[in-house]
Amino acid sequence: MSLMQFVVAVEPEDLTALNEVVDAGRKVERKWLKEAREEHGLAILRGRALSEARSAVRARFRRLREQGVLAGTRDLVVAREVRAELARRGMDGEYEPVPADAAGVPGRRVGTGPRHYQRAGDAPTTLTARMAVRLPSGVGEQLVRACHWTSAPAVAALWEWQTRWGDGPEVIMREAQRRGAVTVLDVLCAGLAPRPDADSLLEKAQLQAQVVTTGDIIRAAVKRAIR
Repeated sequence: MSLMQFVVAVEPEDLTALNEVVDAGRKVERKWLKEAREEHGLAILRGRALSEARSAVRARFRRLREQGVLAGTRDLVVAREVRAELARRGMDGEYEPVPADAAGVPGRRVGTGPRHYQRAGDAPTTLTARMAVRLPSGVGEQLVRACHWTSAPAVAALWEWQTRWGDGPEVIMREAQRRGAVTVLDVLCAGLAPRPDADSLLEKAQLQAQVVTTGDIIRAAVKRAIR
């Protein structure tokens, strides 16, 4: 089975709780395997009969993992809950592939503002832990496609908003500070930058709220797993 890897920012407490869920799932798997081996009499079988019994146990174990009944790894737990979260949001239907020019764009997607990183304005994010997870290619591709096409109308509207209003004085000054020094030119550009009115800022916030990222879905899946 081919896998797709995702690296997601999560809250440290959630990652700790997820590890506990995985540990519990691993114990359930070990218990199931012990009982299945006893049921098939592996301890007393020999030769071909033993090989066939082992194959039967492995095949059933694999099916139960695929069905989400058994989940003793982080990948299995998160994959199960990603499926459930996509279904809950109505994002489990058919979607076209993501266009190649969109799939290869580096950096954060337009519209992924502070809300997606659980912070307000310039406040520090609470998502300070990193979690790597591998999803079956079918689940991973569904996740990527669903997030892209669900967000597409809002992303298009946000590009129009950006074209209309530009970066704005706050963004210009923040970028200057990140470069290490604010110049006179930066201050001048910030002073001349157009300032969106309250209705336009509300429109932007509403559009940003409609953007769904793969990280949003995976974090929601983690919340499902630990609740």
